[in-house]
Amino acid sequence: MARKAPGQVRYLDLLLRKSQVVRSTPTRDILSLKAQETKGRAWGRANGYEIRHIFRENLSAYKTGIKRPEFDAAVLALLDGESDCLWVYDSSRYSRKGAGDVLKILDSPGKRLYFDLDRLDTEVPADRSRIVGKAEEAREYSRILSEKVRDTKAEDRDAGKWLGTVPYGLKATKKRKLKGSKSWHIIERIHEEAAQGRSQRQITLGLTADGYTAPWGGPWRVSSVGKILRNPVYLGWQTISVKGTPQIYLNSKGKPIRVFAKGFEGISKATWDKHRRIAAGFERAEGFGARHDEYPQPEQHPVAGMTWCVGGGFDSKMGHRANSVSHSFRCSNIIAGIPCEAPAYVQRGGVLRVVLAEWKKRLAAKDPGDPTMLAVAERWVELSHPEESQAEAAARGQIKVAEEAVERLDRLNAGGAYPGRDGESTFLTHRRIAVEDVESARREWENIAQPLGDISVLTDPERCTKLWDTSGDTYRGQLLRLAIDKVFLRQADYSGQHITSERVVI
Repeated sequence: MARKAPGQVRYLDLLLRKSQVVRSTPTRDILSLKAQETKGRAWGRANGYEIRHIFRENLSAYKTGIKRPEFDAAVLALLDGESDCLWVYDSSRYSRKGAGDVLKILDSPGKRLYFDLDRLDTEVPADRSRIVGKAEEAREYSRILSEKVRDTKAEDRDAGKWLGTVPYGLKATKKRKLKGSKSWHIIERIHEEAAQGRSQRQITLGLTADGYTAPWGGPWRVSSVGKILRNPVYLGWQTISVKGTPQIYLNSKGKPIRVFAKGFEGISKATWDKHRRIAAGFERAEGFGARHDEYPQPEQHPVAGMTWCVGGGFDSKMGHRANSVSHSFRCSNIIAGIPCEAPAYVQRGGVLRVVLAEWKKRLAAKDPGDPTMLAVAERWVELSHPEESQAEAAARGQIKVAEEAVERLDRLNAGGAYPGRDGESTFLTHRRIAVEDVESARREWENIAQPLGDISVLTDPERCTKLWDTSGDTYRGQLLRLAIDKVFLRQADYSGQHITSERVVI
């Protein structure tokens, strides 16, 4: 019996462990945690130790990758010198990882490990080899047990037996087959409403409003409804958990296994497929919501897309725009976090007022033969008569083709392609025909273009004002673009400066 030296306290830690899985365990004296603690305390008193800490475990160590924080803390305390001895009831309860877990203690001088049931002590030289052998035996036993459990589970799954906790809405028969429980109608309701296009939140609120309680007894949650909608067990398939998500189990032949009892159908495949397609966005329930292309598009501000910031200069290739933000036009560089020497910040209402006044002025004052008004007339045709405008453009194209034919004949003649009297006669004939084609194309174009070129509705102030007042913002923007291409906005010289033509350059 070890005795204390005068003034010296030796500390003892107890590692108590009882496995959760005791089926198929060989016959041995597996004591409860309380009984192990009693024996450990008695051994400590008999050997002159003072109990420092008791570590308790109640888990199955045969599983691969199992975490044992209590075991790790007990071993660390011994190796760091916080305790002088670690008492364990049974060597098989200590570790299932082999000799490695005991060798780190055997290789540390002054560290004592004692196994009560086996009467093995690391301080006894003859016991050291036996402790290593016991550790390897425990490791091999754990490996065999793990394989047996895995094989047994695989056989049961292949036979269609349910092994885990029974999902909500189902119950297990004596043969471990599943069928609907008294709450199965809730499962059917959730799937049917989801197939009708209702969201998980709407389903949750409906269940709670109707007085149904969740599996744990409280109100329903959206996450619980989502898990039910994604669990293929309600289709009748055997499942396994992959990273916490139920997946259909496949046997060694790659085929799924039915887990429902005979005569019980579960959720239909059509209902399941429908609500999964709706959830993925591949299908829309009838009468539920609107298609994206059916949403009304907001009217764009008439001047939006035409505005530029003077801080970037008047060259559109080198400059930058002023974008419409809320109720103002702002320098796009400043919005993007890029410096600007004179960033524009102008209210949209003031910009529109100045641009509209200049637009009306240009249309009313210009001579109809002015190049600007000719461009306005051409754009007006494209805006007011888009189909006729295409015909007019095709007619103009024919004029260009005919004119190019005349020019090509002149180049050929200048290059000597028509020598002698016969050549000259041929050239004159070909050129006369080409010129006639030009005149014919021009007459055809005039027949199409002249009736369309009437812009009196724009040049008459009253009619122009009426057209503007009865149009939406998008069409107003198209009207402005008949005579205006770009609008440059200047930075205000001082706070509160009025928006005039000095700040809005057209």
